[in-house]
Amino acid sequence: MSILRQIMIFLLRTFFNFYFFFFGKPKISCSLKKVLSLYETGGFEEFFSFIRVWDAPFEEIEKVVPKKGVITDLGCGEGILTNFLAFSYSERKLIGIEIDKERIIQADKKIPNTSFRYGDVTKTSIPKSDAIILSHLLHHLSSYKQQEKVLVKCQKSLNKGGCLIIIEVDTRPFLKYIVSLLTDYFLVPWLFDRKIYERAYFRNRKDWTSLFNKYDLIVKIASAHRGKPFSHIIYYLRRAE
Repeated sequence: MSILRQIMIFLLRTFFNFYFFFFGKPKISCSLKKVLSLYETGGFEEFFSFIRVWDAPFEEIEKVVPKKGVITDLGCGEGILTNFLAFSYSERKLIGIEIDKERIIQADKKIPNTSFRYGDVTKTSIPKSDAIILSHLLHHLSSYKQQEKVLVKCQKSLNKGGCLIIIEVDTRPFLKYIVSLLTDYFLVPWLFDRKIYERAYFRNRKDWTSLFNKYDLIVKIASAHRGKPFSHIIYYLRRAE
């Protein structure tokens, strides 16, 4: 499997090198560069962090996250978003929860207003929070029922006036959806879970909205895929008063 992983890393680097050659190297803001400097290892971690910072809608997310209070990032991975939000406002207390112990080690950059812990989001308790973030987490759970279970846990863990921010894969535009689907079915399992294949449980906007309405969550929707190869979409949720 290690040989297969190395092949996938090579193909991934080649793909993005061609992408940047044809479409231009992306411009990264100063605030995101500050976070990237924490991941300058010279290896795959550094390369992956650059791709994540360029592709993921981190700055769009930062704008809707409260400027102070407890912010919990479920499935935080290497903690790039968690650390970016902590850098942005020191009055935020960031808690990152991740099931992969190696990625927790990579995430913990000793920023004073951050903490990272091991946990399976379907089982672990979620701290009372002013905002909870699920960035490309829900479709990696083992079933649609698990998605609903985690959504209910998050809702119960929000402080009064708190918000839930969900970043997911949109089913449109169709070509970007296919790229995202292939990435999550094959590439992510190969790179991080040492698996050849793993199903991802996607929903379209209508299905997500119906689920949110079931639990009296008011939703605002924003597409975040312009100029990117993947079909990101952001759901910003608050409980109905």
